[in-house]
Amino acid sequence: MLPKLNIVGIYTNPQTALEEVSLDSKIDILFMDIDMPLISGLELAKALRSKTQKLIFTTAHSKYAFDAFEAEGDAYLLKPFTFGKFSTTINRLFPTEVLKTTEVNLETNQEDNFFLVKNKEENLRIVKVMYKDVIAFESAQNYVKIYLVNNKILTAYLSIKDIVEILGSREGFKQFHRAFIISIDNINYIEGNTIKMLNNLAFTVGESYRESFNVFLSNKLLRTLRKR
Repeated sequence: MLPKLNIVGIYTNPQTALEEVSLDSKIDILFMDIDMPLISGLELAKALRSKTQKLIFTTAHSKYAFDAFEAEGDAYLLKPFTFGKFSTTINRLFPTEVLKTTEVNLETNQEDNFFLVKNKEENLRIVKVMYKDVIAFESAQNYVKIYLVNNKILTAYLSIKDIVEILGSREGFKQFHRAFIISIDNINYIEGNTIKMLNNLAFTVGESYRESFNVFLSNKLLRTLRKR
């Protein structure tokens, strides 16, 4: 559930935005594109940064991700983005407000915490796998390897497409290579375009996934490296 949002202004002219936002009291969120007439969205963001609690860039170009970091942006939404991505970003930036507007259910939804898979290495025994225990999924010919935090590897007659459907919209998993889907919680380090997982599994980000990888990296850097 999203915290209550009230739109207080919409501007298509950056000069008007600069003049009117500067007159207002401090606002909670400022959404801003980067490609603008007359003035760069990055320049406008720097001029208005002190007037907003959170700054979110929305643009169709991932090449500006690190420039957005320099402009002290809190998040970077690459267009077109889904409502799910939008709501996740808002909830991350305003966790306290989300708790205030949501009834906290202390009972864990067990059905949403695991999946079942037939393990090829155990004569197709059906194994229960907790999502939190998965390090990565790797496509290997006509099956998928599932790497777990206990160093166990399951082999299932599935495709990466099947895994994408199983995972649905889970934010904790990302695909940055056609053969790999990884748990971002279990990344060990990132060096250039190489991702190394906690179990030493490593791969290079695929060319067609560079854009989404750069956006992911920028958003995480914005959240963890900024000092106020």
